[in-house]
Amino acid sequence: MSELKRIVADMETVFAQSGYPADFLADYDQMECLASHPGRETFLVRRKDSGETAVASCYDRTAFPIRPDIRLLRELNHPGLPRYLEEYRNERMICVVREYIPGETLSVYARERQLTLRQIAAIGEELCDILHVLHTHEPPVIHRDLKPENVIIRPDGSAALIDFDISRAVKTEAQTDTFFFGTKGYAPPEQYGFGQTDARADIYALGVLLRWLVTGSARENRNVRIDGRLQGVIDRCTAFSPEDRYADVLKVRDALRAVRTRPRRIRPAVAAALAAAAAALLLCGFAVGRWTDWLRPPERIAFAEPLVERAVRLQLGKARGALTPEELAGVRSLYIYGTEAFPDFDGYSRCTVDGSSPGSVRTLDDLRLLPGLESFFMGREGLVDVSALGELPQLRSVELKHMKVYSVEDLARDRRLEYAVLFDIGVSDFTPLENCPWLTTLDVGLNPVTDLRQLGTHPGVQSLGLMWLKLDSLEGLPARFPAVRTVSLQHSGSVDLTPLRELPRLETVYVLAEQAGAAEAALAGGGVTVQVTEN
Repeated sequence: MSELKRIVADMETVFAQSGYPADFLADYDQMECLASHPGRETFLVRRKDSGETAVASCYDRTAFPIRPDIRLLRELNHPGLPRYLEEYRNERMICVVREYIPGETLSVYARERQLTLRQIAAIGEELCDILHVLHTHEPPVIHRDLKPENVIIRPDGSAALIDFDISRAVKTEAQTDTFFFGTKGYAPPEQYGFGQTDARADIYALGVLLRWLVTGSARENRNVRIDGRLQGVIDRCTAFSPEDRYADVLKVRDALRAVRTRPRRIRPAVAAALAAAAAALLLCGFAVGRWTDWLRPPERIAFAEPLVERAVRLQLGKARGALTPEELAGVRSLYIYGTEAFPDFDGYSRCTVDGSSPGSVRTLDDLRLLPGLESFFMGREGLVDVSALGELPQLRSVELKHMKVYSVEDLARDRRLEYAVLFDIGVSDFTPLENCPWLTTLDVGLNPVTDLRQLGTHPGVQSLGLMWLKLDSLEGLPARFPAVRTVSLQHSGSVDLTPLRELPRLETVYVLAEQAGAAEAALAGGGVTVQVTEN
């Protein structure tokens, strides 16, 4: 317990020394960091005089490229939106304090329940009402990051929309958005620079959210059949061209209301034919049902990625034939590198970039078929959608290397993650992994990271990989990684290593031969082993 108190005290000291407005620190106690990104952080705070819980979004003026429109936040008033409370400023920071809305995020709420078609449509209708308030404001406000994690379901079942960090007012004279923000999969094409976002950007994201509620994926999932009426709503919401989408959210709401309240009509002739067919099948069932189950077709499981299926079959020792859900539930590990799949870690670990051809895997949606998966290792692919990794309840170990991913936000949804090797994946922001309190191994080598703030704070990490990083400084490393025992710094250049002396538990530092002299000098007398490696 004393160790935990020390870590908490260290974090509070860092918080107090980070340039936040003095009157904000005087009025509020920090309770928890809810989200951290370069230039903006969100905290759960408590007002010292009243004890009221609130949410504070803090923006670094020097790092965050857009500013919150305080006037808009003040004017927005709806039960489905967090109330603006107050703001604080100094030369460096802006802190906006808003109402804390209790409840579960929609991502958690939906995963823990089997939502019906009517429930899904009802949630969509409620979000339409909230978006209507934003879109009819003068000027209109576009949320631009509508996703399950930004929707709160209160204990009474009502919905609220949070996180206005990247919302914007429509500028009619603009041709395109200056910056891309949003979440991959939910952001419409125009949000990637093909045009300026307007209300139809939120309509696109709403359609993707509806698809996720039905299938568990932001992408189309051919293993899941969607009600035809709801499928029509989703297709129109997510049309590539904004002109082909619904003109406003009220039209989406009306379409969802029709899905929820109107029964599907069957023409009389079709109904009579169906009744006759049902009667015939019933008679046949009585005749043969006792001796055979041939009327029940076997469940067909289709994989989107052949290489993932090959890796699964290697684990099951089943080269061909149908796979059952029971078999898939027993798969614990997968190993894929380039164009090959392996039955164990030994074969996978011998692969190198130079000796392997790049693979063609583009999505990990197939992993949703493997609820018992505990370890996933993949390397030498292109740009891969890894969002499914955040939906595996048993996942503990992930290795992704020599490939590209959009972000680690989906991976950070797995709070039980213990081992994360994320080497050369093209990501610069690893702060979402702060959401993984059990993380003990973190390797972020060969990524576009130059500042330790891009890694976040991880009190439990014991093994840290920083190979091939062009870090400006190691200052602050002890506060961010207080429990670290081993650090890998091969190819880290001439960065000053003296901050390593402040790591209370440090045992071993891995470097190249040409770095050994500087490392030994910086760590002399500290009892730390400098281990030289070949690469």
